[in-house]
Amino acid sequence: MSTDKDQIVIASDHNGSAAKNYIIKMLIDEYDVVDMGPYEGDGKVDYIDYAERLCRYIISPDRKEENVLGILICGTGTGMSIVANRFPGIRAAIVTDRATSALSKEHNNANVLVLGQWRTPLGAMDEIVETWLNTFCTQQRHFRRLRKLENFKV
Repeated sequence: MSTDKDQIVIASDHNGSAAKNYIIKMLIDEYDVVDMGPYEGDGKVDYIDYAERLCRYIISPDRKEENVLGILICGTGTGMSIVANRFPGIRAAIVTDRATSALSKEHNNANVLVLGQWRTPLGAMDEIVETWLNTFCTQQRHFRRLRKLENFKV
């Protein structure tokens, strides 16, 4: 569905599904939210599958000119972050508070926010997500580093 709203893609594993649903309700009026699962009744799922689905969606050539952001949630955020950062063009940051939320965008231009439902109370996620969505990378000194990251090869 085409809309004028910015698009936020969100996925979790079974450990993050309560937070995923909470965040969707928080964002649905202001953003075009794409829920990539899991869905009610899916049972226990592998975080790898959902992180991959979200990242492939974001970096798809079909969205090359779009600014699509993603949110991933699992128990701690670690597993989702490890998977997401394997994809070229994805800059995923595990965030636990408002300060790291802002810095992940200001300094690293993170395009995927990773949360841990076991580590961050649902009530704190409002502030973290809102801060992340409303913070931008604008300082020239960070652009040089981001270009290095984009061209980094092992």
